[in-house]
Amino acid sequence: MTDRDRRRAAVPTRTLVLSAIDVNGKLDAGPLFAIAAAAGHSDKAMRDCLGRVVGEGILAHVEGRGRSARYRMTDTGRAELDADLGWTAFAHRVDAGLEPWDHNWRIIGLAIPERRRGARDALRSLLVEFGAAPLQPGLYVHAYELDGFVHQLADHLGVSDGVAALATPAIRIGDVRRSEELVARLWPLDELAGRYESIERRLTTIARQAPSTPADELAASMFSAIVGMETVLRSDPLLPSELLPADWAGSRARQAFRVAHAAASAGSDLFNGSRVMQSFAAEIDRSLAESSAEFWARWFPRLMQAYRTRLPPVATGRPSGVAGVQVVHSDG
Repeated sequence: MTDRDRRRAAVPTRTLVLSAIDVNGKLDAGPLFAIAAAAGHSDKAMRDCLGRVVGEGILAHVEGRGRSARYRMTDTGRAELDADLGWTAFAHRVDAGLEPWDHNWRIIGLAIPERRRGARDALRSLLVEFGAAPLQPGLYVHAYELDGFVHQLADHLGVSDGVAALATPAIRIGDVRRSEELVARLWPLDELAGRYESIERRLTTIARQAPSTPADELAASMFSAIVGMETVLRSDPLLPSELLPADWAGSRARQAFRVAHAAASAGSDLFNGSRVMQSFAAEIDRSLAESSAEFWARWFPRLMQAYRTRLPPVATGRPSGVAGVQVVHSDG
């Protein structure tokens, strides 16, 4: 297998399925199988993946079999995709300076009893996904306010009495007090910057070579890059720009994403017709034109629904046979 083949095969079948959903929330298996072949996947692999996605409740089968099959997105599927879409838009708002820091650190404390261990573990995991850093067991910190998310999720789980929140202009860890030193200690920004620089190079290459790249290969390359971008974004605490290094690598990578997205949209009909992919660009543009209050009025309820949907049965007390939908993301 060549390096080029390995790069193509790195695009997960699930990503191809979700990315092939059109602007009406529908999926036609024919074009999907064509781009899957360009990405190095067999028809059987795609049929198996479609079966799994239907089983998870993300898509519903409408009619047909194999390459003639058609599907539609369910409400559960929309909730899952909202997590990635919402936080990507928020990241671009941070880059644009539209979410300034008020110079207060937000601290969340969890004191949830062992008998509700499932709920406690779920909230801890979500706090880390949201980008909060642990100060000590049961105590987490972030620069942005997270207690609205945490309290609503805790209330949904019936453990809100075990959640405390406070804001403070100063924290100290040992002898470390200055904001930039605290950030360096709490979050691995150097490692994160290196990962962003790698994906920036990939996106820049895609945009530069787009005019001479076959349409299916262009879409497959862009889908692969998006997998990498989303993986890095989920590890990004999305700190305020005031706490980040100048010329932050995350901001550069997101700008490269916009350029490569435009190039792939112009060069690939499947990419251009993808509801998921086009929603990213449209949502980023809309979010950059909103105030913070307007943005959160739209996105807070949608993100809350997404995270309620993905809570595991052990946290909610549902029977173990009732599966939650897995959505993984971080936020700031």
